[in-house]
Amino acid sequence: MMRFPALRNRHFVIYTAGNASAMVALWINRVIIGWLGWELTGLASWVGILSFFLFAPTIVASPLFGVLLDRIDPRRAALASQTMLTATVTLLLVLQLTGALNIWLLGTVALIIGITSSADRTIRFVLVPRIVERDALPNAVAIHGINFNTARLIGPAVGGLLIDGYGTDVATLVNAVMITPFLAVLLIVRFRDRDEPKPQRKRFFREMLDGARHAAGHPIIREAMMLSGVLSITARGVLEILPAIADGEFQRGAQGLGQMLTAAGAGALLAAFSIAVRRSGMPESGVTWAARSSIGGALVATIILGLTSSWIVAMAMVFALGFFLTNNGIDLQASIQIELTDTFRARVMSLWIVLVIGGAAVSAITLGLFADLTNMSATLIGAGVAGVALVAAASWAIAQSGAKPPST
Repeated sequence: MMRFPALRNRHFVIYTAGNASAMVALWINRVIIGWLGWELTGLASWVGILSFFLFAPTIVASPLFGVLLDRIDPRRAALASQTMLTATVTLLLVLQLTGALNIWLLGTVALIIGITSSADRTIRFVLVPRIVERDALPNAVAIHGINFNTARLIGPAVGGLLIDGYGTDVATLVNAVMITPFLAVLLIVRFRDRDEPKPQRKRFFREMLDGARHAAGHPIIREAMMLSGVLSITARGVLEILPAIADGEFQRGAQGLGQMLTAAGAGALLAAFSIAVRRSGMPESGVTWAARSSIGGALVATIILGLTSSWIVAMAMVFALGFFLTNNGIDLQASIQIELTDTFRARVMSLWIVLVIGGAAVSAITLGLFADLTNMSATLIGAGVAGVALVAAASWAIAQSGAKPPST
């Protein structure tokens, strides 16, 4: 417990347990929806469209939810989002059991889940700082990262085993049951009051702009945002195109893809644990050395992955990518969270989510396009080199700006 001060808080432990179940359920849900889309149509394009419905709403809706969450009670928002997720998954189960499910209804379900999840991601970033003390916040953020990456590692495997052994109906039922406990947790956990009074309400989009200005005007938050964006649009998309790397470059098929996904997940989990241990003391102000060095590690791993023809080396580089990308993401998120008050927390963190998820989406599309036009090796090497150039440019821009943190 001494290594994990956030776990001394009983309410955080309860929250973490309920959140773990809900996160695993969300990853299981992604497997179920993708498989149902394949069963209903036999078309890979529909599987891709359903995945788009699950992720794309975050890019557009997250900043809107960020403004709302800075206005309303986050507990009520969390209860509303979890109730909507539970109801939607239950609706999917009813459609399956009655034989009424078709691809259009499945697409509607995926879109509703995507929109609700975009709110849920921002809500989780707001809730954790309202449970633990400021000194334990970096450790709590890292433990939250362990939760996420553990779910990412085991959720798809559990979903696949449930579908293979018992069918999609049972898998969807288990999914709905695993989401439900988090509703009870949200009613039990005690959240602290806001750390400052609510400011006078302005027009909706004016408040959104104020959040962006606050992030841009705060040197630590600005640097963390810039570095997050650079890594997202270069190296983060590599993990999204692993099917093309595993089979297209190394001819390892689905088994090879599974091995690469496991390697990336294991690296991510190791990174989350290491940050939880390292950030167990007093909060580190500013962007840490570990966050900066992880950018270099991820870009070097990307270049080596493009250069190698060895499967073992490729697996090691995918493990390294999982480690460095997760280390960078959690560490920079913690650096931003420490600098925020409740007045701007949801708005700023929603923009960070857009940078990370939206940047990864842009990166994946760009890398895939260049790989088709040239080859995968040149694309990965180019992404790594471009990342180095962008980091150098961002570092120069950061050094040139000397703004002080704005008063709130």
